[in-house]
Amino acid sequence: YELIPEDANWLTKNGIAEVVVQSDNMKKYYYYAEKLIGTGKAYVCTCSAEKFKSLIEDQKACPCRELPREEQLERWQKMLAQYKEGDAVLRIKTEINNKNPAMRDWPAMRIKEASHPKKGNEYRVWPLMNFSVVVDDIESGMTHIIRGKDHADNAKRQEYVYKYLNKPVPE
Repeated sequence: YELIPEDANWLTKNGIAEVVVQSDNMKKYYYYAEKLIGTGKAYVCTCSAEKFKSLIEDQKACPCRELPREEQLERWQKMLAQYKEGDAVLRIKTEINNKNPAMRDWPAMRIKEASHPKKGNEYRVWPLMNFSVVVDDIESGMTHIIRGKDHADNAKRQEYVYKYLNKPVPE
């Protein structure tokens, strides 16, 4: 972690104003996750990976998807404290019939019980890339993003979160 700012400054000839370490933003990720659950745009799925994949391939909704928000918030609390790694994942609601199966109710956060090199065991539910970068971009006021073609699907996934949170989608 100490080498990140050093290397960034070397690459930019000391042009780095701030280094953001995602693990320092966990409370923000939790805040946005709870906001999405509370508005019905995200849900906690306890289906096995195999069962979820089968449902999604058949364009069928996961049975966890339409549980009441109160139950979803209870499940979220269980993710934070009780469920074990692999027992549950937070998913972003999308169109179950989307032509691209990778867009259907994609995972935003998961339980990872291994000790983190910086945070130790302080957190056990971690954001996946498509969720964390949206939160980081919103919080930093990002207006433009440069992406390679290999991130076209990621941009589409991220757009759901921006729209669900009523935030402008960066160009």
